[in-house]
Amino acid sequence: MGSRMFRLGLGWQPHPGMLALARRPVHELARATGATVGIFVLREGRALTAAAVPGEWDTFAPMRAGTAFPWTTAAGKVLVAGAPAGLPVDPPTKAWSREAAQIREAGFAVDRQEVAEGVCCVAVPLRGRSGTAVAALCALVDPSQPLSPLTASVVRTGRVISASMQGRPGR
Repeated sequence: MGSRMFRLGLGWQPHPGMLALARRPVHELARATGATVGIFVLREGRALTAAAVPGEWDTFAPMRAGTAFPWTTAAGKVLVAGAPAGLPVDPPTKAWSREAAQIREAGFAVDRQEVAEGVCCVAVPLRGRSGTAVAALCALVDPSQPLSPLTASVVRTGRVISASMQGRPGR
């Protein structure tokens, strides 16, 4: 039963076909930016890695499918900011509602060494057919890299993946 359960678990994904639709754009993003790139879902109050492609910083902060991180990462923030109230997350700070509004307005979240020293992340929501966020696309880089060009690349890639998940052309 162990190996069968493991194989079943590997087949799980938050949106039908999402991982197949995201495979090429995620690899292209990792190759173009050098970032470690992952797709995350919110589970049990944490950002759970559904898939990852290693980048230049993978040895410092590895991402692997099945690894969970605090919801306060960029991926977790973008998912919590767009989720309905009542999620099982740690009590947000008083400033969270203001930060969540900024994330929703900007369309992305950033983590500048807030969770782990030496690691910066940019994340965007991946939207399914209904337009709601079903996952987050996140790129992790060294803090010495400028985040503005990375953010633009992550936003573009997120739009491509979301468009594919919604059944429309994305480029």
